[in-house]
Amino acid sequence: MSRMYELTATWAALVDAYDMAEDADERAEALAALEDVEADMADKADAIARIVRNYKGEVEALKAEEQRLTMKRRAKEAAIDRLNGIMLEAMQTTGADRVETSIGKWSVQKNPWSCEVLDAAAVPEEWHIKVEDKIDRAGLVRHFKATGEMVDGVEYKQTTGIRFR
Repeated sequence: MSRMYELTATWAALVDAYDMAEDADERAEALAALEDVEADMADKADAIARIVRNYKGEVEALKAEEQRLTMKRRAKEAAIDRLNGIMLEAMQTTGADRVETSIGKWSVQKNPWSCEVLDAAAVPEEWHIKVEDKIDRAGLVRHFKATGEMVDGVEYKQTTGIRFR
């Protein structure tokens, strides 16, 4: 079976041959060949649709596995945090700075300084970080669709895609 791009090129050539035909016999011959190519294209489209549907099923299975693994990872991370908290509390309660084990050692250390802003307005301006302006592209599209008005400095476009159901 030919590839879809080969069938498409053949179809275009046959359409040209039909348009250039000088008599009814040539047109009938080109038309019969076009029907054969269109049937092959339909078969190829069916095969591609089956592949796409199969891949979509695999993608859904992979997404489900990703979610399962994400949940498992998060549970393990929560267990690690909980166990580290247990060790920190035990060491702080007993005053121990280090605990040696057969595979390593636990030690209490100070983390880097941090701060929490309670009132942003009270913080001097020199400590404020200016955020770059962002354009609301979705809002621009909604406005264009609702009013038809084209805003200066914006190019509106609509691309095409393909869907198989």
